[in-house]
Amino acid sequence: MLSLSLSCKDSETTTGGGNSGNNFLPQNPSSSSSSSSVIASNSDLLIQILLCLPVKSLLVFKSVSKRWLSVISDPHFVNNHSLRNRLSIPGLFLIKLSLNINPEFDFIFLDGRKQGTSGVPFKTLNFVNDPAGIMIQQSCNGLLFCRSFTTNPYDRTSYYIYNPSTKHYKILLESQFGTKGFESVCSVSLAFDPLKSPHYEAICIWKNEGDSYQIEIYSSKTASWRFSGDSFFAPKDVVYRSGVFWNGSLHWVSNLIECLIYFDIDREQVKTMPMPQPDDDEWESRRIGYFGECRGHLYLIEIFDPSVTRFNILEMEINYTGWKVKHRIDLVGLIIAYPEIVRDDDDDEDEPSRFDYSVLHVEEEEESFKLVIKVPDKIISYDLKELSFKKIHDLPSLHMGGLFSNPHALKLINTSSHSLVFDNLLTVLI
Repeated sequence: MLSLSLSCKDSETTTGGGNSGNNFLPQNPSSSSSSSSVIASNSDLLIQILLCLPVKSLLVFKSVSKRWLSVISDPHFVNNHSLRNRLSIPGLFLIKLSLNINPEFDFIFLDGRKQGTSGVPFKTLNFVNDPAGIMIQQSCNGLLFCRSFTTNPYDRTSYYIYNPSTKHYKILLESQFGTKGFESVCSVSLAFDPLKSPHYEAICIWKNEGDSYQIEIYSSKTASWRFSGDSFFAPKDVVYRSGVFWNGSLHWVSNLIECLIYFDIDREQVKTMPMPQPDDDEWESRRIGYFGECRGHLYLIEIFDPSVTRFNILEMEINYTGWKVKHRIDLVGLIIAYPEIVRDDDDDEDEPSRFDYSVLHVEEEEESFKLVIKVPDKIISYDLKELSFKKIHDLPSLHMGGLFSNPHALKLINTSSHSLVFDNLLTVLI
């Protein structure tokens, strides 16, 4: 019988009689077996203890017995575990610039832990042998959506759903509709909400004639593709990127139009939502500084002047009625702390200085709100409550086949739209 020590307060676990603080089970070997028997015979007590455990422990404990496997795999248990363990984003991935078809990844811990620390999900994507290599297209609530590493939209491309917690993956079946007059696949996006269903959907946008597009949906429940609705029109800068999953829909933002496009997955309808309206003279300089979801909120940052340190973090209302200002930001303190951000144009003394930074992630927790910001050679965490900065990662120049690459060439997975949660996903029907 397995002896389990547990402290629900800090969710630390040990096996085999270790000491972990305020444990439910006594450490005396003579009483350990009887305590384990009490747990084994009391389903409610067993469930309450298992709900306190991290995903990695639960995956190990599935092999204890058929009963434990049944409890941990039960959809009701999975839902309750997800509700009780809504963890903050642990970190972000960087792809190391390389000529290899399977490049290495750096994992940036947002709490400042070093690279050698345990907990890094993977260094390379080698779960399947793809001759073209594998690239990460998107992440959504713990699942990675990957594809063959090809830049030609007309090449044959394989798509994969990968769960880094369980190491399970699924190769998506090839669509049977690609030969029916469509030119190419523009993008494929993943939609997955483990609190609603263990199933996921992949939303494919096909290019039709002109600026017309058609949506096709893959469902993991039926393991098949199907067309959805009529064709629709959209700017090119929208459809050639993965969408942001929030509120049961996938969202795409554009620099070119005054509205935002989203696809309501349950209703299978393409809709529009309003964008903040800048002054007429600001449209030309407007760019999207950040667009992404965090802990059930959809955030947008618009940058209108690269020589200004001030911007607003906007949040979309849940009913899509409009944007509200969540935070007003001034990064003048960041400029003082890291003066290398300032880029002077030596050729034109009349031009104001430009600031070399980009917002990679908006991180919201119960009592804090932080921005993850890339500056030259570094990644910084900015605490909006404490108004403090902390370096969490160095970005050294990389050597690639005799050529040196600056940090801007590094590709951050989901820099402006997604962040990877890999440690709180228990069961997905892949």
